[in-house]
Amino acid sequence: MMASCVGEENKVVIKKDWYQSESQVIVSILGKHTSSKEDCNVKFDTHEVTVQAKFATGQPYTVHLKLSKPIVPNFSTYKVLSSKLEIRLAKTEGGMWDVLERTVVKTTKPSTIQPRNWDKVVKEMTKEEEDGDVNTLFKKIYSDGSDEVRKAMNKSFLESGGTVLSTNWKDVAKDKVDIKPPEGMEWKKWDE
Repeated sequence: MMASCVGEENKVVIKKDWYQSESQVIVSILGKHTSSKEDCNVKFDTHEVTVQAKFATGQPYTVHLKLSKPIVPNFSTYKVLSSKLEIRLAKTEGGMWDVLERTVVKTTKPSTIQPRNWDKVVKEMTKEEEDGDVNTLFKKIYSDGSDEVRKAMNKSFLESGGTVLSTNWKDVAKDKVDIKPPEGMEWKKWDE
């Protein structure tokens, strides 16, 4: 697999490649390097490898690898070749790695999501509806009322053509409910 990354020093583009066997991972940093061992420093840790080296042009670079699996630092080595820097990482366990480097996921503080009280939400929604609408008030009176209240509301509303709404069954039961249009209006039948 071929990859490139930008070195921290002077923003150098660094090309690297890696392959593996059952017992080791070989990482190659491609490019002509200086042949001097003093110009190349590789530090091995169990989960990290840090490389500080110079290309043949004298350009320094730093590569920091956060390995996806642990290695044995004491058995890991490196060689400076004419066309690349070859790093041999000794695996702690035999087997193949899926990826060379682990991806660092920044975790934020887990949000504390409280379960929603849906009964409370419904109650708040119906409260808003009740506050703003006269029809909702009438619905509430009708649904909470006794059978006599419901009969009185139905009879008064139907007989008056929607102009009267009474909850008193004793008054409504006696006679037919008269049509009483609002002030300044006159009642007319549709067929007139």
